[in-house]
Amino acid sequence: MKKIYIMMMLVLTGTMTLAQTSVWHGGRAIWAHGTGTEGDPILIESADNLAYLAYVVNKGYDTKDLYFRLTTDIDLNGSADLQWTPIGCGTGGKWFSEDGCFRGFPSYGSFYDGVIPSFHGHFDGGEHSISNIYIDNSEGFYVNDIGLFGMAEGIREGGETYPAVIENVFVTSGYLKGINCGGIVGNANRTTLVSRCWNGATIEGVVGEMITCCLGGIVGQNAYQVKNCYNVGDVSGYYAGGIVGFGNSGTVEIEECYNEGNIIGTYAGGIFGFSRQTKVVINNCYNLGNIDADGSALSSSPAGPTAAGIASFIWRGRDGSITNCYNVGAISSTREAGCIMAYSTDITLENNHYINTCDAGGEGTPQTEDVMQSQAFVDLLNGQNEVHVWALDVSHTNGGFPILTTIDLSVPEITRPSFNVYPNPAQGCFTVEGKGQMTITNILGQMVMRSEIDGKGTFALSKGMYFITLNGKTQKIVVE
Repeated sequence: MKKIYIMMMLVLTGTMTLAQTSVWHGGRAIWAHGTGTEGDPILIESADNLAYLAYVVNKGYDTKDLYFRLTTDIDLNGSADLQWTPIGCGTGGKWFSEDGCFRGFPSYGSFYDGVIPSFHGHFDGGEHSISNIYIDNSEGFYVNDIGLFGMAEGIREGGETYPAVIENVFVTSGYLKGINCGGIVGNANRTTLVSRCWNGATIEGVVGEMITCCLGGIVGQNAYQVKNCYNVGDVSGYYAGGIVGFGNSGTVEIEECYNEGNIIGTYAGGIFGFSRQTKVVINNCYNLGNIDADGSALSSSPAGPTAAGIASFIWRGRDGSITNCYNVGAISSTREAGCIMAYSTDITLENNHYINTCDAGGEGTPQTEDVMQSQAFVDLLNGQNEVHVWALDVSHTNGGFPILTTIDLSVPEITRPSFNVYPNPAQGCFTVEGKGQMTITNILGQMVMRSEIDGKGTFALSKGMYFITLNGKTQKIVVE
């Protein structure tokens, strides 16, 4: 279940060995470079710079139209004695006094003449890792909005939404506990775009009488748009989703995302947890994690507990949709369960599939493992897309199941190979799909084969590592 995460970490380790890591020890320092424009963003060059951003936002500093860029890996060095204060502490959150020394706990609505501390700007993580984040708000009454960002909020003017933007942020490890928790942002306030981000932190909800926590691997609640993101951290709580936990009115769009974490909740979904009176649009997503629903649902929330591979519960979905998605995770619930969707009203489901070993049934088409690992299944998923976003898992990093070509967050630029090689590693024989003149060299750079292929060709080599070049692109293959 964690193969992609492990391989990604190895790639990150290999490609970032020269990058410095800034370790946080609780301090903060004002940034020294950048004016905050798109062309000259404010540079976050240390952990103390990142903590300073949290400090000024939580004092009410307006980041609207400001651009920030992270330039180094960050180790937040988290523990019970060194907890991260989210950027934008949101509703019920901690705040800083003028001298920066005292943190008070004002009641809801008393922030800075009624202004709730939120991040309004544009944050580019620069594809740097942020590790060892730690927040434990077991009391459940002070910091409602938990994550690297607590609350992020765009602007609505004249019927248009100008979102806050958080992109290219890799939260690789840590522990978050609270009410509205997300690995990237706790509360996106229906106006925040989260793009090209991933989470590896464990997320846990506060348990208490009449407390209904909203937990997501990427966004805890009130997502607006979440694109090209994935989660490998385990999520457990009341409303729990691998990508987004909870939606309350407005529109939630989740596109080209996936989840590998195990999700446990009263309303638990591999991609999305629970919504009411929200238009939910989920397109081109998949789930590999195990989903389990248990506990007692509040009387105001019908049908629970519910568990599903993609979306657990959508009530009055306002003509939303779930399309081109698949699930291979195990689904269990003490009440309602579905391999794709457990409970929904006013929502359309189209071209969704699940592995036939999932016994929760429901909407979607059951498929065998062999079918779901085939090119025909990739073509079926791609059939309704103007641009093909699904590809065969030729490297077997995803258990052989289709991968999203738009998610390769280990490298600065996404490149799509012009040909396929499989299986890899190979047991003597392997197949190359493509068109043109192919050359194969060994690890010494010596050519061992040249062949013209048009479509598909099968080849045999002795044990070793080789490099296949076709149309200017090169792929590695291991023959065992």
